[in-house]
Amino acid sequence: MPTLHLIPSPIAEPFKLPEDIASLRYFVVENLREARRFLKWNFRDLDIDACQFLEINKNDLDKAAVQPFLQKAMNAKADVGLLSDAGVPCVADPGSLIAERAHNLGFRVKPLVGPSSLLLALMASGFNGQSFAFHGYLPIKDQDQIRIIRGLEQESGQRNMTQIFIETPYRNNKLLERLIETLHPNTRLCVACDLQAEKEEIVSKAVRDWKNEKHDFHKRPAVFLVYAR
Repeated sequence: MPTLHLIPSPIAEPFKLPEDIASLRYFVVENLREARRFLKWNFRDLDIDACQFLEINKNDLDKAAVQPFLQKAMNAKADVGLLSDAGVPCVADPGSLIAERAHNLGFRVKPLVGPSSLLLALMASGFNGQSFAFHGYLPIKDQDQIRIIRGLEQESGQRNMTQIFIETPYRNNKLLERLIETLHPNTRLCVACDLQAEKEEIVSKAVRDWKNEKHDFHKRPAVFLVYAR
């Protein structure tokens, strides 16, 4: 039975992968250039040009190519590696489609341990880690964004749930301003920025306290967490 290896990738500094990954020749990746670089950093003797890569994001052409690629590997009795752009596959990236297809074809799916910015942020926030939800990106339009923020805050208070979401890095500061303006002063807000990097910054406090300080998260990868008690 072939195996689909869910391979974590760096969110900051690179790290060593298990040696058995060096034997793989089929890879599904979110970012071809970064995946090749990371694999070569790990395994200097790896003949990267002998490997077959399928780059996938979210469009229909990519999705249509998944089944034939996995079937080709299965026919060759070869294992496959799945790498996301940053962090662990299948969480906040399009990798779950590959895992689903692999299960359907009879692959064994093997997740490997690696950094997840969402879990690292939740761990450091001081918010409820027993009940939480990740919502991806919030709407861009002002009124839609305000409505969603208020709804997430209400649900957090009613269900004792931590709400987690992300933003395109160049819009981080605008989202932070919107959160401070919209959320109740007693609601807790955490921003976890540049996780595992040298300039890592994790700020977690009540919204009323955010108003008294200035923070610059512009163009820095960040995770936002809201917790209403």
